[in-house]
Amino acid sequence: MTQKLIRLDLNENHLLDDEYYKRLLTLDVDLADYPSEYSRELCESLAKYHGLRSEQFMVANGSDMVLDTIFKTMVPEDGIIGYYEPSYRYYPFLANRNERKVLEIPMETDFTIPTTTEFIDEVDALVLCSPNNPTSLSVDKNRIESLLKKEVLLIIDEAYAEYSSEGCLDLIPRYDNLIITRTFSKAWGLAGIRVGYAVSHAQNIMLLREDMLSYNVNVLSNSVALKAIDNCIFMEDALDRTDLEKQYLTEELSLLDFNVLPSETNFLFCRPPYGIDPHELYEILSENGILIKTFEDARVEDHVRITVGTRKENNELLGSLNEIV
Repeated sequence: MTQKLIRLDLNENHLLDDEYYKRLLTLDVDLADYPSEYSRELCESLAKYHGLRSEQFMVANGSDMVLDTIFKTMVPEDGIIGYYEPSYRYYPFLANRNERKVLEIPMETDFTIPTTTEFIDEVDALVLCSPNNPTSLSVDKNRIESLLKKEVLLIIDEAYAEYSSEGCLDLIPRYDNLIITRTFSKAWGLAGIRVGYAVSHAQNIMLLREDMLSYNVNVLSNSVALKAIDNCIFMEDALDRTDLEKQYLTEELSLLDFNVLPSETNFLFCRPPYGIDPHELYEILSENGILIKTFEDARVEDHVRITVGTRKENNELLGSLNEIV
């Protein structure tokens, strides 16, 4: 029998109750019908959940498609998209595929964003991931507002916002140069349905909707996402479990001399003990059926990223690490 892999490399959420998924799969949909235009019902439900208006939401087939549409629609041809590095590897890919140029802005050595904003006049848009993947750190809200006041189009990727102390949705009514993207793939535990969304000023959303492919979110994904919001208490309870497991895993890894950064996500970004090569560690763990994330970029090649799993998964990882280090 093939051993089931323990996937601690994709930042999926496996800490939700089985009852949550049972409720989501009691669907009442007509597969002969097209989805509603622009996922209207889902936009309305998201607006109610977040305390905003439905015309401030745009839903698409995953947050990568949301970002792709933003880059294509809101950044002029041959425009420049700035992004902080290290961060989500798809930003330059999505920019290049839409024939937009990129400007990489290096983070400080402690993985915070630099205080300098000299680059602002060079870019047509700036992408900021907060909390950041892979470093797990959030950007201070005052810093974010200082960037917004520069009047550059600021795109904040909040894929992990539910795990952080605060997001930036409350800034939406105040700044028309702000677009926030979120996803159902992480805290909601629904990576398989591929649903993401943008939140912004209604005028920006209207432009994004005009540039979208029609009916891009199918009726099954729409229905599951709607039921997830109706059953949000399960997601919110799972956030507490994630915090407990994250604290446990952080303490145990620290005892093994891993240097673990504070995390506002569902993963840990850490440097293995002295003398342990991250790529060799990956190979040994993968032989034991456990996958973690390693990096090629020189700035983070000495780190690994580990998803916070269930207690059983975390103990499997720790048991293997105890034998290695």
